[in-house]
Amino acid sequence: MRRIVLVLLSLSFLFAAFSVQAQPRFSGTYAVTGTNPGVGAYKGTLTITPRGDVYDVRWSIANLKYYGVGVVVGDTLSVAYSDRDHTFFGVVAYEHSGGSLDGRWAVAGGSSTPGTEIAVPRR
Repeated sequence: MRRIVLVLLSLSFLFAAFSVQAQPRFSGTYAVTGTNPGVGAYKGTLTITPRGDVYDVRWSIANLKYYGVGVVVGDTLSVAYSDRDHTFFGVVAYEHSGGSLDGRWAVAGGSSTPGTEIAVPRR
């Protein structure tokens, strides 16, 4: 009986460790501030929602909405994005930096200098 209890306890700790490890570490709602090369600073909201191993990403910046899909490799979330009408497309890569996300982005046919973005979790 004692052996069965120890095995069950060991299994419960193992399952708990896997469930903590599997939590999506990029998901959440963030306040973003960024710099658009040649245009200037901006502020907005970023929402990252996990869908299995894929992330749905949505920005709201200056009354404009952008939508993307991303994947994680290592500690980086890479996202392809566009506006609702698909008039352009871009990419952004976010890395964890302390408790926030540090992003660099570019738009096809746009500036040769990447834009930057910092995303801080909203509580």
